Amino acid sequence: MKNKILLYISLALLCFWLLTKIVNLYDYPVLSAIYELTSLIAVLSTFVMPIVVLIFLLRSERFNKKNYIAPLAISIFTILVMIFVPFFYTVNQ
Repeated sequence: MKNKILLYISLALLCFWLLTKIVNLYDYPVLSAIYELTSLIAVLSTFVMPIVVLIFLLRSERFNKKNYIAPLAISIFTILVMIFVPFFYTVNQ
């Protein structure tokens, strides 16, 4: 059950950052207000999530370790999206 919750949170964070990097949210006042209110929470949870997943991964039994690989991979990919998508997006314009 914990691994599914971590997976859904990781996917939600990935969708949040992809949406904010692809769509110009400041064209829409309501979306930009929601983004401004949730961005600090999203940044903190994006960097805390891999640590939490690693803790659960190391504390789980041997047969249960594979369930935590997907949330860990998605969390690392989300951090890479945060770092490199703005760079590639601005280079192509």
